[in-house]
Amino acid sequence: MKIAIATGLFALSMVAMGGCSSMQDKATVAKGIDVDDADYVARVENMAIHRGVSVRWVNPPTKHIDAKQ
Repeated sequence: MKIAIATGLFALSMVAMGGCSSMQDKATVAKGIDVDDADYVARVENMAIHRGVSVRWVNPPTKHIDAKQ
């Protein structure tokens, strides 16, 4: 019984370490920054002016820009 528990814990720790190591690869690929999407904001605000409504941005839209290496 103790061997089964020890084997199970070993297998679980190997799966956990494998999951952590795979996350590192994805983090290095997704480099870049998020900036305000000024073009989209301008289009929406222009449409709002023509329709006679006002826009208040609580969370302004952003776009992801890849970093050049």
